[in-house]
Amino acid sequence: MKRSFGLKVLGCTVGAGMVIGGIGATMPVAALAQGGDKAEGPIDVWQRAAVDYDKVANVQGGFTFTQDTLTPADEVFNLFGTAATTICAKPGYAFDQVTHEDYYINVGGNVEQVYSIGLDEIERMEAERKEMRCTCGMSPSVAMASVTGVKVSDLVEMAGVGPEVNTITFKDKEGYGLPMPLSYVMDKEALLVYQIGDKAFSDGERVQVWIPDTVAKYFTRAVADIELSVSEEVPEVEGPDEEYRAKVNILNTVGDTFKVGDLIAFEGYADDCGTQVTAVEFSMDGGETWTSFDTSSSNTEDWVYWHFDYVPEAAGTYKLDVRAVTEDGTVSPLASSTVFEVEE
Repeated sequence: MKRSFGLKVLGCTVGAGMVIGGIGATMPVAALAQGGDKAEGPIDVWQRAAVDYDKVANVQGGFTFTQDTLTPADEVFNLFGTAATTICAKPGYAFDQVTHEDYYINVGGNVEQVYSIGLDEIERMEAERKEMRCTCGMSPSVAMASVTGVKVSDLVEMAGVGPEVNTITFKDKEGYGLPMPLSYVMDKEALLVYQIGDKAFSDGERVQVWIPDTVAKYFTRAVADIELSVSEEVPEVEGPDEEYRAKVNILNTVGDTFKVGDLIAFEGYADDCGTQVTAVEFSMDGGETWTSFDTSSSNTEDWVYWHFDYVPEAAGTYKLDVRAVTEDGTVSPLASSTVFEVEE
C-alpha cells in the first residue's frame, strides 16, 4: 500500500531554520551530525525533537527527481503576501489601489530617449513565458513558477544606451531598488513579469522584475522606474547567505501515522540558485549515516524536485532528515526533517 503525506507547497519563514505552513522543518546539519535530537522552537515538530527516535542506518528507498514541477500560482501569490519581506523585494505599490490603466513605468537616466510606457502597451509587446525560480537569499523559501512578461532588453533598446552605461536599477514608487550590472541583467534575460501561471498580478502590484539564478531581493515589486546609469564601480550581485546555500525542504505535513509495510512517499525540493545540485541525501539515524542519490544530470536553471519512497519494516517513531550537495562541495547548512509514526 502506498501512502503519501498531505502536501502544502509553501509556507512563510518565521525564524532562522524554521518554516511553518505544513512544511518539513529545517535544522542545522551540524546538529544532525551530533545526534540532532534536541532543538528549540515554537512548533510541534520541535517539541517532538526530544523523542528518542528509532534509528535506521543507511536508509534505503526508491528515489527519482524531476525539474518541471511548478509551484501553484495561488501558492506563489500567497507567499508574496505572507513573506514579502523575505522572499521578494520591497512591495512598492502593494498597499495602493493602482488601476490597470494608470500603471506606467518610466525608463530614464543615461539614455537617448526618456519615455514612459503603460501596462496596456507592455502587454501588447511580444510576450515571453519562462519557468523561473524565486528564491530568498535569507530564508529557506523557494518557488518555481511559470511567468509571463516582456524582456527588459526590449525596453532598454527602446530607450537607447551608450557603451558607457553599465548599471540598471528597478525602482518602486518610493525609489527603492538595488543597482545591478546592466550586462548581468541582459545576459540573464530578465523579464518584467505581469502574470504567474494564468493569473495576473493584482491592482496593487502589476509588474515585477524576475531574473534567473538571482535571489529575490533583486525582484523589485510593482516597478515604477527603470534607471540606467554609469557607475564608477559596477555593483556586484549578491547570492544567498551561506546559511541558505544548498536549500532543501520536505514538502510533506507531519503527524500522519503509517502501518508496517506501507510505502511512504516523501517529496520535496533541493536548489542552490544557479549552482548544480549533484546529490540529495537521506538519513534516519540522526545524521550518523547518509544515503546519497545522484542528481548530477540535473540542470542549474530549475530546482531539483525529488521523490523518496520508504517502506518501514518495524513499528516506531522515526525522523527523516534530508540534505543536498552541490557541485562545489557545499552541503546544506540547514537540513530538512520530518517525524512520522509507524504502527503494526
